[in-house]
Parts: sequence; structure tokens; C-alpha cells
Amino acid sequence: MSRALWAGAAGGTAELCLLAARADAAARRAGAPMSEPRHRYRPHLTPARDRKGAHVDLQPYAEALRGFEGGAWEVGELALVHSRLPVSREPPAPGGAGAPGERPSYETIARCRLGRSWRGHDPPGDGTVGGGR
Repeated sequence: MSRALWAGAAGGTAELCLLAARADAAARRAGAPMSEPRHRYRPHLTPARDRKGAHVDLQPYAEALRGFEGGAWEVGELALVHSRLPVSREPPAPGGAGAPGERPSYETIARCRLGRSWRGHDPPGDGTVGGGR
């Protein structure tokens, strides 16, 4: 049984992979504790994740979304977010929410506006990921 439901990205994936590699390299240079990547990066969104031990069947959601194609959007900034997942000694409540009232929390540590360098000037195009192609 899968523990995550994720949707792959289609446009600008080369640029997103480069951004991920550069962010990883910057974090390593800054001394951030990093684990070794288990596989190559694949740009995606994760709309749902099963908490360890919750045993939520995500298959019906995957089936409902099969064939869905979302619209394009512009990525204008990168946010570094610290995720604090619940740590509970109690067994997960029905639906995998952890102890009653226990939820993950998210804190934005930093934001960085994204842009493209074109010999010191803004590049031609509309600024979308992938150069507006």
C-alpha cells in the first residue's frame, strides 16, 4: 500500500530539477544536515500522505484523480518551510490524524523571489517556468 499520493509536473521540469539541485548544493554548503538522495528528483506535488501506522488506503483518491490534468501556473518564489510532524505515543485516531487534535505545523523560514539571469538583465519571455514555452 502506498503511503503518499503525488502528482507529477509536466512543464519546466528541467528548470525545476536544476533549482532542486542548486537548493540542495546551497544547503550542503551552509552545513545543513542532509541525507543522501535515494533517487533522482522528479518535480511533483504531494496532496496527501499517510502517517506511519495510520494505514489509510489512498488508492480510491489516486483512481479518482487518474487522468486529471491541471492548468499551468507561474512559480514566483521559493519558500523554505520547516515541517513539524506530530510525535505522539498514542495510537493514531481513525483516519490517521494522530492523537485527538494533534496536527502537523509548518513554519516558513525564508522566502526567495525567483527570476532568471540573462547577461545581467531580465530574460525575454513571460517569466513562466520553462521560459513561457
